[in-house]
Amino acid sequence: MRRAAVRLRLLLAMTVCAAALLGSAALPASASTVMARATGHLDVRGSASGTARLVGTLERGHRISVVGRTAGGWAPVRFHRQTAYVRSASLYRPATGGPAAPRTITTTGTKVTTTRVNVRSGAAATRSLVGRLPEGSAVTLTGKVANGYAQTRYAGSLRWVYIAYLGSLAVTSPAVVTPPPVVPPVVPPVVTGNKGVTALAFAQTQLGKPYAYGAVGPSAYDCSGLVLAAWKKAGVTLPRTSQQQFAFGTKVAKADLRPGDLVFFYGPSPSHVALYVGNGRIIHSPRPGKTVEYSQVAYMPYAGARRPG
Repeated sequence: MRRAAVRLRLLLAMTVCAAALLGSAALPASASTVMARATGHLDVRGSASGTARLVGTLERGHRISVVGRTAGGWAPVRFHRQTAYVRSASLYRPATGGPAAPRTITTTGTKVTTTRVNVRSGAAATRSLVGRLPEGSAVTLTGKVANGYAQTRYAGSLRWVYIAYLGSLAVTSPAVVTPPPVVPPVVPPVVTGNKGVTALAFAQTQLGKPYAYGAVGPSAYDCSGLVLAAWKKAGVTLPRTSQQQFAFGTKVAKADLRPGDLVFFYGPSPSHVALYVGNGRIIHSPRPGKTVEYSQVAYMPYAGARRPG
């Protein structure tokens, strides 16, 4: 009896191992999420059909979350914050086995995170964690690749993300939407004694001037340099960096924001600051290659707000 029990356990173990190598047969029967790897170039489609709309692609070794049952040779996956479908026969699970993660990646076009991705200070898992990108985040790469990591810009600095979690969006994918141009809001006229509006009015005269790290004007600005110059125009001297400015002035609730208030982004030690305009909009100097422009508070992770005077 004991020998029979041992043989039964071995048989069950062999069956499980074999299932893990069978692509679609290894996918879950329930709706639980499983991370899988692409065994080759893999089209990601909007529905379970080879003629369905192409929403993106994965390369050999890329990882993606399978979110439900396989049916008709197709597996449902999460891609760009929606449910999409891939050929189940081209998937290998679990993610700890199968093809190795890719070491290089094409840098043309928009990349998209296929799961929650760590952002690190350097090209290694041992480098410090500086942030996380949620599944479906668009990522623009600089073209530099090292140790299976690709360089990108995050919160105004050059950072690194793991290539295995970066798929490619299809050029024809409707998921890539060009946002409508931001119409500059009507700003109230400068009122005597309203320093915030005075600071905002100055910032608006700087629209179109380029970002430059460490610049405080008059021909270029970084993010904190713009708000520094704007509030200086209103007669208030601010600290130099966004982290120092976050500790300056009066804390303001998001619901109580007024024109000219300092709005901060990216965590408890904010790396980006802007001036509030009104109606959920800001004016800021975003990053290299960009100019002073209008944007929306909702476009970045909100960290808090301060009113200098």
